[in-house]
Amino acid sequence: MTAVPTLPPDFLKSPQAVITWARSGWDRLVDDLPLILGRIAVASVLIVAGFLLLRLGRRIIRKWNQRTARKKETVIPLRQTRTLQSLLLSVFNYAMYFIIAASALSALGVDVRSILTLAGVGGVAIGFGCQTLVKDVVSGLFLWTDGNISVGDMVTVAGQTGTVESISLRNTVLRSLNGCLYAVPNGDIRTVVNMTAKARMAQVDVMVNHGRDLKKAIACIQDEMEKLKEKLDQPQAPQVLGVIGADRFAATVRIECPCKAEEVWALEREIRLAALNRLTQEELLP
Repeated sequence: MTAVPTLPPDFLKSPQAVITWARSGWDRLVDDLPLILGRIAVASVLIVAGFLLLRLGRRIIRKWNQRTARKKETVIPLRQTRTLQSLLLSVFNYAMYFIIAASALSALGVDVRSILTLAGVGGVAIGFGCQTLVKDVVSGLFLWTDGNISVGDMVTVAGQTGTVESISLRNTVLRSLNGCLYAVPNGDIRTVVNMTAKARMAQVDVMVNHGRDLKKAIACIQDEMEKLKEKLDQPQAPQVLGVIGADRFAATVRIECPCKAEEVWALEREIRLAALNRLTQEELLP
C-alpha cells in the first residue's frame, strides 16, 4: 500500500496546491482500493470462521459434559462436571476472542507482533492494574479444585444467596429465589455457605396460647403432619419435637423435617399452613 502524500508547506497559501494534494491522495486511494477491499474481505472471512469455530467448540464441550454426566461411574461428580464445563467454556471463549481479534488485525495489515511486544514492555504496569483480575481468575480455579461450590448448588457467598448458574474465570453467577441474577467476582468469595452439600432441615415454630390443651395441640399437629406426608409424598413425616420455649403469653412448639435444600422454604410454608389450619379446626387457637 502506497504512503499517503505529505502536505506541502505552503498549501494554505495556495489553493491549487490543496487541490493537487487532494487529487493525488484520491488517485492513490483508488489505486489501493482493491488491496483495501481484499484485506477487509479476508478479515471478515476470518471473523466469521472464528465465530463458527467458537460455536462448534462450545457444542463439543457441552456434548463431552453430557456424555460424562451419563456415565454411572465417573471420576468427577456430576456437579463438578458441570462446573468444569462452565470453566472450560470461559477459558475457550477468552482464547477464541483473542485469536479472532489477532487474526483480523493481521489480515488488515496491523503488525500484531508489535502490539504483543508493546504489551510485553508494559506488562509490569498492566500487571499492577490487573491484580484484581488475576485474583478473580486464581480464585475461580481454586473454587473448582476444592469442590466447595459447584454449578447447581444453593449457596450464600459475599452476602448473596441463590443457586449457582455458572462459574467462569472471573465471576460466579447466582440466581436468587426471587429471580434476581448476581455476578459475584471470584476474588470476593471468602466464605461459602453451601446448603446443598447435605440435607437441610425444615424448621417451623408454632405458638400455642396458655390455657389451651397443650398435649392435645401437639397430638393434633403430629396427626396433621402424617397427612401432610401423604399429600406431599415426603419420605418421612415432619416430627413434632414438643415445647422448646415459652413466655407469659404462649408456648412454642417446634416441628422439623429433613428435606432437600431447594425445598426447605416451600416445605416450611406447607408445614406452617397445615399446623395452623388444624389448630384452628380444633379451636386451639384464639
